[in-house]
Amino acid sequence: MIVYVTSKRNGAWANMSTDALPQIIEQLDALPTDSKALDFLIASYGGDPMVAWRIMTLVRQRVDKVSVMIPQSAYSAATLLALGADEIVMHPNGHLGPVDMQITMGGGSGQPKTFSTEDISAFLDFVRDNLKITDQEHVRALFEITCREVGSLGIGLSARSSKLAIDLGERLLSLHMKDDEVGTKLRSIVQNMSRKFQSHAYPVNRKEALEIGLPVKKDQDSELEKLMWDVWLNIEYDLKERFPFDAVIELLNSSEAKKLLAPVPQLVIPPNVSSSAHYNTSIDDVMKHAIETVNPVDFEYTNALVESSRTGSKNVTKGKILACRTPDLMIKYNRVVVSQEWEAEQGEKGGRK
Repeated sequence: MIVYVTSKRNGAWANMSTDALPQIIEQLDALPTDSKALDFLIASYGGDPMVAWRIMTLVRQRVDKVSVMIPQSAYSAATLLALGADEIVMHPNGHLGPVDMQITMGGGSGQPKTFSTEDISAFLDFVRDNLKITDQEHVRALFEITCREVGSLGIGLSARSSKLAIDLGERLLSLHMKDDEVGTKLRSIVQNMSRKFQSHAYPVNRKEALEIGLPVKKDQDSELEKLMWDVWLNIEYDLKERFPFDAVIELLNSSEAKKLLAPVPQLVIPPNVSSSAHYNTSIDDVMKHAIETVNPVDFEYTNALVESSRTGSKNVTKGKILACRTPDLMIKYNRVVVSQEWEAEQGEKGGRK
């Protein structure tokens, strides 16, 4: 079994991305030469769809049969990866998701806009079907507003991404479907997974996946399900998935917290101060004790991991949090990333047992 997990931790969420491919290749190269089958466990909110295609094609060049194991969430690109498996083993707590592409436009000084490839056509369908606006001039005017909203390039990217989602889904399914299944059934599965659900975050459970026609293992195996869940709980604990990453919380759990939360110094000037020297001394004394140096606080979290019983590695972000308490008693901070790289996991063989 090979495991690929990307962080779903609130505040430290990570995508499936190309930087994981060298780690996947390392795992595949470490397989025994006579390997015929492979279990691939994945948990992720998704990411680059081409990574899903690349991983599955790499795996299929090494082994004849692939089973994808879903102990928990496997959305978007992770679902695409599962479409390429001969068998999908879903835990009762596991779920897949729609494969319609998500597009983010803008950024920089403006607020980025994220939308699905299906959102534009859904808007125009709403105009025609619900609002009953059929006049072509009105439809054209509304479409022009949409173009201004997301840009003409955004419309083009949306159209291409919609085709890409369908194309990749069909290609991945055709890697293992029989000749008599390729055609109507294949297209039906892809259409359902890309357009049936009205939210990209919709959780497709085991029963629904079977109804759609995905190659989900029908017979439930309680022993296997327990093993899958134990593996997931172990990973979840390592990634701290139940504990959101927040810079302020990191600060307040550090040794510098007492400085940031120190009592507020109050300046009390005696009502009858006859000596200006005495007045100046009081100010100097207060300022001397009011200044406090807050040292940078180190932080670290794991973005992704790729591992097996043979070897393992994880992508880790490390950095420092610089903070101070301002006169209005607000804690101001700046989070500085100093490194983000893959590291070999420690242990006898480097992998998870």
